[in-house]
Amino acid sequence: MLKKYSIALFTIIAIISPFLMHAQKDQIPIDPVLEKASVRQLIKIGMITESKPAKLKFGVYSSDNRKGAGKKEGNDVNELLFSFELKNNKGDLAKIDASGNQKGSNSAQETQGLNDISIYITTSLDEEDLWVLLINKPEDATDLSLKDIFLTNGEEEILFKNVVGDPTNKSENTAPKGIEAFIDEYPIGAMQYYSGGSFSYKKFIWISEKTEPQTQLILAAVFSSILEVADYFQDIGFTD
Repeated sequence: MLKKYSIALFTIIAIISPFLMHAQKDQIPIDPVLEKASVRQLIKIGMITESKPAKLKFGVYSSDNRKGAGKKEGNDVNELLFSFELKNNKGDLAKIDASGNQKGSNSAQETQGLNDISIYITTSLDEEDLWVLLINKPEDATDLSLKDIFLTNGEEEILFKNVVGDPTNKSENTAPKGIEAFIDEYPIGAMQYYSGGSFSYKKFIWISEKTEPQTQLILAAVFSSILEVADYFQDIGFTD
């Protein structure tokens, strides 16, 4: 009886193993420390329109109170690009407000050519902890450079590294792509924006559960903001 059970178990493993290997092949390589401390979360993106950002959901996080591009009151050259709130299942809230420098702008539609984007993030966990994400997005950009992204709260800085996996097919274009986030060289999160295989449109996020709740919420808000700036990675990627 035991022998039959062992044979059956071996057969099941032999059948499942190729599928597990394929799933790993479609994933970006992330730091082992991050992989042990996090769970891969599928990003669900709602309907994308010009009037407001798409609703996002991944893991315990979901966005709400979304607003799209618009002209701020007065003669301020900064245009409102988008704003939204991000909540987790505990009720913790992050507020995100993004603006862009557009000199001489007369229309909200002109924000599409913005170069300098400033994103301000605060949370209900620590309202005095303001994080600022600065992104340079050239007009008609095909890719965003990690050299043009800066994220800090004035005391700590979060750095990003470009991550590319092995091609899932013969073409280099099938390689899964993403970015990984670090504080003092310690991995705290990652986002895969391209999966490379048959489900290349699927996007994933990892957030380390070993970090403080404030850091987890900030990072979730940052990844959500980058998704919006990069037009949900429909035609844009990252370069070093």
